[in-house]
Amino acid sequence: MGETELLSTGDVATRLGVSRQHVVNMCDRGEVEHVRVGKHRRVPAKEVNRILGSDPVLTREQERSLWLHRALLTPLMTSPDEVLDRARANIERWRAEHRSDGMTVRYLDAWERILEEGLDAVLDTLLSTAPEACELRQNTPFAGVLDDTTRVQVLRSFKHYWEREHDAA
Repeated sequence: MGETELLSTGDVATRLGVSRQHVVNMCDRGEVEHVRVGKHRRVPAKEVNRILGSDPVLTREQERSLWLHRALLTPLMTSPDEVLDRARANIERWRAEHRSDGMTVRYLDAWERILEEGLDAVLDTLLSTAPEACELRQNTPFAGVLDDTTRVQVLRSFKHYWEREHDAA
């Protein structure tokens, strides 16, 4: 696959093992570089390589998510049972709200397995820059764990960091 080759969202989905709609959503959120050819999105092959881990550079959204999840370290270290129970409750609630044959169930199943493996597995996933971990963090069961004040502080800090490190370049 040539780096300059343009792929359809369906081809990208097949290569990544996700749904076509998920790839479309990633394009719309700015997580995947793409161009429009008529009404269709086309993704450079180099983006598939990046997502699959041959290019470890994180997108802005992936790095933002990583910052938010790093902020979970304090609650996880001070009251791990409470935080993990909240994540399990979120999974249970979301499972009842989503189609059993949709993509969401794959993420819920993956998080359930990680939670069952214990705190070390959770921490590895929360802090990893691997493509799979980045994808899982976009579908996190830890919603609502950080209080609003902490969340806003983390997001402000990230914004300043990103502007200083990336926008200036």
